[in-house]
Amino acid sequence: MRALLKIVAVLFVAIAVFLVYAVVNALASAGGARPVVAVGYVVGALVLGFVAVKLWRRPAPQAG
Repeated sequence: MRALLKIVAVLFVAIAVFLVYAVVNALASAGGARPVVAVGYVVGALVLGFVAVKLWRRPAPQAG
């Protein structure tokens, strides 16, 4: 189970990096980026990063 959580965390980080990459490319394009969409992508990337850190650092279940 722990390995699955780490795989999901890595996937979330990859998606977050892609979202930031999309914002940077949109800002650099000739047409520019829609501000609301760009802010939404950055907020989504931050949320995914936060969740990924929580999943990565989750303590192992205690045998009880």
